[in-house]
Amino acid sequence: MKRFIALVLSLLLLLSVFSVAGAEGERTVKARDFGLNKLTGTFYCRPLGSDFYQVVDIDGNVLSDPNAKYKSMYANGSYPFFKVEVTSADGVHDEGLLDGNGQVVVPAVYADINIISDRWQAGVKLTSSSADEKDYTFTNWSTGEKNFYRVDTVDIYFDGELVGTLNRSEYGGGSCTAYNAYICFTNMERERVYYNSKMEKSPVANGSYGEFDSQYNKGVYTYTHQGSGQKAFVSTCTLDPADLVDPYMYDRGEVFDVQGNVLFKTAQAYDTVQSFKNGYASVRIRSKYGLIDLQGNEVIEPVYDRLGNYEDKPLEFGYISAVKDGKFGFVDANGNETTPFVYSEDIVNNRTTFATIKNLDGTTIVLSGAVGELAEHFADVSFPNYYGCKAFVGQNENNQYCVVDIYGNTILPYNEGYRNIYLTPDGSIALVYYGSQEYGIFTFDIQPPAENPDTPDDTDTTGPADDGSWTCENGHSGNTGKFCTECGAAKPVEEEKPAFCSNCGYAFGDKVPSFCPECGTKVE
Repeated sequence: MKRFIALVLSLLLLLSVFSVAGAEGERTVKARDFGLNKLTGTFYCRPLGSDFYQVVDIDGNVLSDPNAKYKSMYANGSYPFFKVEVTSADGVHDEGLLDGNGQVVVPAVYADINIISDRWQAGVKLTSSSADEKDYTFTNWSTGEKNFYRVDTVDIYFDGELVGTLNRSEYGGGSCTAYNAYICFTNMERERVYYNSKMEKSPVANGSYGEFDSQYNKGVYTYTHQGSGQKAFVSTCTLDPADLVDPYMYDRGEVFDVQGNVLFKTAQAYDTVQSFKNGYASVRIRSKYGLIDLQGNEVIEPVYDRLGNYEDKPLEFGYISAVKDGKFGFVDANGNETTPFVYSEDIVNNRTTFATIKNLDGTTIVLSGAVGELAEHFADVSFPNYYGCKAFVGQNENNQYCVVDIYGNTILPYNEGYRNIYLTPDGSIALVYYGSQEYGIFTFDIQPPAENPDTPDDTDTTGPADDGSWTCENGHSGNTGKFCTECGAAKPVEEEKPAFCSNCGYAFGDKVPSFCPECGTKVE
């Protein structure tokens, strides 16, 4: 169910942004610029009649400092931040960073902000240089004049606090990796130097790649946490698991915490147990993959050639992609295969909770982890997050946009007035751009359909009922004419379904796929 929300700002300064327009119950947001931070569900806003930006929440409350004069603001697509600019004295050191609630993470006094992770950022300060020694080139696009700059110092921020400063050689051009509460910089001498959250240098000299370094000697592995120099997975370790990326280690059927305590024994001796993410870890045995939880339960049996994407948070939205015998499908948190494994992995573009297949007619077929292949084919689709989401934006041949959830429901129907739609990964918020400085906000509560034990899983709820009425594709029942009286959808036409593949003769059975599972021929 959706509800259309008008933003009503609490500060008089921004009241002119919003106005009521259109039919009764409809609201539009009017602003010079308005955008969604899809990772935080908050918005950047440049009100009508103002030259400066603010961060506002979904109810219109101003979250950022109302006196701040941000001349530019946009949402970072990979981390939950807003990057901002102010007017600076030198025209160079003007960038800063706000969190999703509009609070300052890095003050706007830097020439460049390097967002290393959600906890670590670097603010770069520059000094003028020659073209031969430059690290940065700034071009005046009006005159074409180029100015050259060299890194002077770099301030390092952790959880919004300035914790240290590096010189140009130590910073090394920004080649760095965050490991939760620890960080590694590759300096100008190509040495990897680790620091803790107080920017205290680790005793590990020129460390290897990764959070831990492992050494094998006389049949025994030892592990060193490179950010601190401590021996890990032993009783003397004092590291806080909350500060680590992967505080668990697997060895011969047992999973240990960072102090070396056995957490649990696995159901069987796996060849490998990968890092735990979202409370689950991928396991491999005899080249087949499955999933276990933090209690050692085998959530998904290791029978798959591949399971999930590398950056997945497994089962974050209840489903995970898989490949079995060269065929692509989805599995849920109970180990059930929710999509038939009939799609050749070579033709599938995996989006973790969704997948797409390019049809022969140029349209896009969408596979949902929850319900399998969607009936509608789209001219184009876009997803708010590559590594998992609960809804996506679909586009038809008339360049109209809609929003479809993971259960195949069209929660925001096509409308020719929508110029663009922006979504949060959980599908709870959609920002619609109408054009001419007008925007709309929709919110959704995406829930799985209620189970009805009296209705078989394969029952088609659309089409004619016993009394001759019919239910449209959007769920509106009681129709008697050729079109739905609620949404205008045409009465469904029953099509004769092929029983065999026209190319190889494969028998389909009760469910007809889009592509033959035997030879890959498109089923017309």
